Amino acid sequence: MPRSGSTLLCDLLTQTGVAGRPNSFFRPQSMGDFANDWGIPAQTIDGFDHAYIDTARAQGTAQTGCFGMRIMWTNVPLLTARLAQLYRSTADDHTLLQAAFGPLKFIHLARADKVAEAVSLDIAEQSGLWHRNADGTERERTAKAAEPVYDATRIQAAYDEVTDGQRAWDAWFTKQNITPLRVSYEALAAQPTPQLRRILSHIGADPDKANNAAPQTAVLSSERNRMWAARFRKEAGLALPAPAP
Repeated sequence: MPRSGSTLLCDLLTQTGVAGRPNSFFRPQSMGDFANDWGIPAQTIDGFDHAYIDTARAQGTAQTGCFGMRIMWTNVPLLTARLAQLYRSTADDHTLLQAAFGPLKFIHLARADKVAEAVSLDIAEQSGLWHRNADGTERERTAKAAEPVYDATRIQAAYDEVTDGQRAWDAWFTKQNITPLRVSYEALAAQPTPQLRRILSHIGADPDKANNAAPQTAVLSSERNRMWAARFRKEAGLALPAPAP
């Protein structure tokens, strides 16, 4: 889900040199840009998707022997529907994904504190700033700078989005008979190397390669985030989250 630390994780995996170069290759809003960058013409659906999948696999492998990709919940039904059309199959989602990408290992990255996640999402959407580099410079901005304003209705919508998404992922993993490696944002942000070692072991890579990686993004959370989260919890009657595993 958004604001769960997936950019941090993708950077760390890339730096290991053994876990591909994961990116959001199947985010519909980005696919046209990827296709243009890769020189893939958007012709027939079959021709475009086969060429796109093959190239995405090459780009996401980056000669490491392991393909990596990131996907948000909202994009899963879109991707599996396209794969069902491409492969002319009525197989379950897990089988379709394996047909396109080969044997799979799933890592489910989630934020334990959903209120903090919702506040972070709302502030990013209002301010236009989504990520900073580790040195503090801007990395990703989607809109002209604007000062965020506290709005409980907006935060509630963001909270519903991230909690609904969490339930949807959990239901999907159960339905597809998948047991993912679960990683919390809080643990990853606090101790990236031990969490990265867990992930590399899970995918069958050398866990010592985690020593090659360091966070490339700066933490954006500020006193404003904490104040907004506390205010929203009080107004909504929500308890503090349980400690992250």
